[in-house]
Parts: sequence; C-alpha cells; structure tokens
Amino acid sequence: MNLSEDLIVPYNEQIVGFSGERVDTRGYLDLCTRIGSRRDGREVRLRILLVEANTSYNVLLGRPCLNAFGAIISTLHLAMKFLPDKGTICTVHADQQIAGQCYAAGLKVAPYSRPRKQHRSEVAMTNLDPRTNTED
Repeated sequence: MNLSEDLIVPYNEQIVGFSGERVDTRGYLDLCTRIGSRRDGREVRLRILLVEANTSYNVLLGRPCLNAFGAIISTLHLAMKFLPDKGTICTVHADQQIAGQCYAAGLKVAPYSRPRKQHRSEVAMTNLDPRTNTED
C-alpha cells in the first residue's frame, strides 16, 4: 500500500487464527476506509491491525468494521448491503469465480515462516477487535 512505516503504531500481541494458531502482529494504523464507489459509498475511519500471515486474502473485515458500516452480509449470495451516506441501500457483490479461487488457495496455504528482511513490506490487514474479553 506504500504506507510510511512511521504511521504504524507498535502492537506486540499475537492474535489467534482460524485454526487456533497464533499469528504475530506488526502494529496498527488508523485509515479512512471506503466501501462502495465515490458516488454511492460510505467512508469510515477504522483501526486496522497489520498481521504477519501467509494468506490468500488482502483484508479480513471483522464485526466491528461491519458494524461501523451498518453492513448486512449474506455469505450464501456473496453479497453485502449497507446504507451509504446518501440514503439509498447499496449492494456489493463478490465475484463467485474469484471467491472460489481464494477459497481453494486458502486451503493450500503453507504455514507462515518469517521472511528475511526485505526492502518492501507485505502485510495482511484486519481490523482490530476492541473487545477486552480475556476469559476465553
């Protein structure tokens, strides 16, 4: 994304991945995030958590992000509906072929191994869940 490393706020905690594995974090940053087009979209400032993960996804949107947008998700229809700034309901459809390719690639992802120092940074992003339930 060509973001300056100075924008990343350190966050040295691990998160738990889908299969129970621990995932290292690089930090977080606050970004204005837009869903939809400029004409029919909505923009919200979100706290994005950068993680070190080998994944076929570029970003994972959690419940706090979806709630901030007031989004309703249908995984069956690969669609998301939300109320944009202008008031008419917007629908975002996923490409079924690409979604299938991502799913298949996700099944083949090898375990993450920390790369050697590189000149450019590659990270996966997810939004930081502000809940503090530590009993799990």
